[in-house]
This record gives sequence, C-alpha cells and structure tokens, in this order.
Amino acid sequence: MKKIALYGSTGSIGTQVLNCVRRYPEEYKITSLVAGSNAKLLGEQIREFKPNVASLINPERLNEVGEIGNTSLFTGENAAKHALDCECDLAFVAITGFAGLASVLDALEAGKNVALANKETLVAGGEIVTKLAKEKGLEIIPVDSEHSALWQCLSLDKEKPFERLLITASGGAFRDTPIERLPFMTAADALKHPNWRMGKKITVDCATMVNKGLEVIEAMWLFNCPLDKIKVVMHPESIVHSMVEFADGAVMAQMGAADMELPISLALSYPERKKGPEKLDIFGKTLHFFETDKKRYPCFDLVMQSIKQGKNYPCAMSAANEAAVGLFLDGKIGFSEIYDYIAYALENTTENAVDYLSLVATDKAARQAVFTRFLTKR
Repeated sequence: MKKIALYGSTGSIGTQVLNCVRRYPEEYKITSLVAGSNAKLLGEQIREFKPNVASLINPERLNEVGEIGNTSLFTGENAAKHALDCECDLAFVAITGFAGLASVLDALEAGKNVALANKETLVAGGEIVTKLAKEKGLEIIPVDSEHSALWQCLSLDKEKPFERLLITASGGAFRDTPIERLPFMTAADALKHPNWRMGKKITVDCATMVNKGLEVIEAMWLFNCPLDKIKVVMHPESIVHSMVEFADGAVMAQMGAADMELPISLALSYPERKKGPEKLDIFGKTLHFFETDKKRYPCFDLVMQSIKQGKNYPCAMSAANEAAVGLFLDGKIGFSEIYDYIAYALENTTENAVDYLSLVATDKAARQAVFTRFLTKR
C-alpha cells in the first residue's frame, strides 16, 4: 500500500487526488492532509480518510474542522511542515502558488519522491529543486496534463533523447473573444473555461496564457530542455495534451479526455497504470493546431522575457502574476491590466540569487510592487 502526504487537499487537484484514492482504497493510504483555509472540507476529509496528521494553515477557521478522531491536527503558517511527521512514500504537492516551493523542498530533504501539481515551484525555484532531487536520487513526477503527456510520450523516461517538446494550449476562455472586448471581460467571464474544470487562479492564467508560459519553464526544468527546443501549439479541442518530436521526424502525441484524473492517477500509481473513470471516444473528432496569437496573449511574451532574463526574474514574474490575478478575481483591476502589473513588477525587479531565502525576498518584493502600483492608481 502506497502512503501519501497530500498538500492542498481541499483544492481542485487535491479533491481529485482523493477521488482516485477512493477508487483504490486497497492501494493507497492518506497519511497526511494539508489545507489552507477550507476547514470544513478538511474536517470531512479527516473523518473519511483518517490520516495520522492534518494541517490547517489558517488558524482562524480551526473551530470549523469538527471531530478529528485520532488525527493530530496542526495549525498556523508552518503547519504544513508536520505533514512529514508520519511515514509516507509520496508527497503529492497540489498547493497553489509560491507557497508550494517550501513543501516540495521539505519533502525532498526528507527523502520523499514528489508528485508535482504546482507550476510555481519550478518556475521560481527550478534550479534548487532539481539540484536537490538529483542529489537525493529522488523523482519529481509531473502532474500537469501537458507535462504528464510529455513524460508519457517519452515512455515515462525523462532522460530519453528527443528533438523538440510541443506543448498544446486550449487558448482559455477568451480565445474567440474579439480583442477589443478583452479589457471589459470580468472574472466571471474568465472562469468559463471551454474545456477544463480547474481552480480560479489557473483558469485566469489560461485566459492570459501565463499558464502556458509557466508550463514552458516547468518543462525546461523537468526535461532539462533549452527554451529553443520547446514550442507552444494552439489546440482548441484539448484532446492532444502534448507531443514530442524525435530526431527522425516522428512525433509522438498523448491523447485523452480533458480530465485531470488521468495524470493524477498515473502520478499516484507510477510505474503502473490504473483503470481511469473516463475514456476518450476518438470517433467523430476533428483536431486543429494553430500558431499562438501574440496580440491576444501579450502576457505570454512577458513570461518568455522573464525566462531570457533568468536568475530570479521568473520568480518575480510568477509572484506579480499571482498578486495581479488576485486583484482581478476580487474585481479591483481589469483583465487587460494584469499585463501592466506584471510588466511593472519585472521592470522594478533587481537581479538576485536563486537560493530559497533570496527567492522568498524576490517573491515578496514583486507582490509589493503590484500592490504599490495598485494603491497609486486608485
């Protein structure tokens, strides 16, 4: 039985991880649960899965957890560190944003393989994360559908040689919206993704294509691949999840339903495969592939700019985006202003080292730049 520490258990990915565990209770045991502020749902999960340890980051919601039986419950900013107090075989990190980096580093330091469903970890700290994993002889298992697809096309071997990685993009909620209408799009509009059911932040990131830029950075670190060997391809059907081109010109594609439980299930069961809930009916399907429309997705170019600047700039870009998307979701700025805030933060970023504490400082400074600009524009 594989023992799992699940970080971000109440989020979109975390709840789908638990769906997979429910289907195979004889195969998986949840030993730890970590949640941010959804105390009520965490309490329900504790009562169902009976983990040894649970952590709630927001202590103000503690009274909503309810009965926890024999589970040890920790609260507060550093509560997630207790997720590894008990034995586990796999740390499944599904925390959103920069906060996931600390948990990934903790898991690797503790000698645990990591199933990674957090883009920002490799965007901000790819160098230190991959270096630590290599030193410890541990695996970082991709959970994002695109990176799982690339991994599958490489026969689950990240060291297998290839010529080029082709990452597909749906285009998000506004792929068919007239460009002149984009400044007037609301958060409710942005959250209407045509193909996927995901959390709010990532759904907005799909609409701006920041998400695809983050995935490019993630692929660079996961597959030790230079930027010039990665190509983003628009594919509105979200049936081909990504492709790998080999030296002889052959292209291997991974296809499947637009359902995150497929890559989640593989990350849990690796190196085996388990039966999934949904099959792809390939009959009657038409597939389209296009170049990226740079005028529609200017934020994508900002992500590419941060990659070329290197060092701590991707960390600053990611933090600024996280802060700007938060303002957009709260109705405080317009959709097209997300670009302005990221650009402003990048312009005001000072090159810094990429050790953990320096990245924390970069993250904090970029967020502060966003909020400073917001306050001065009010």
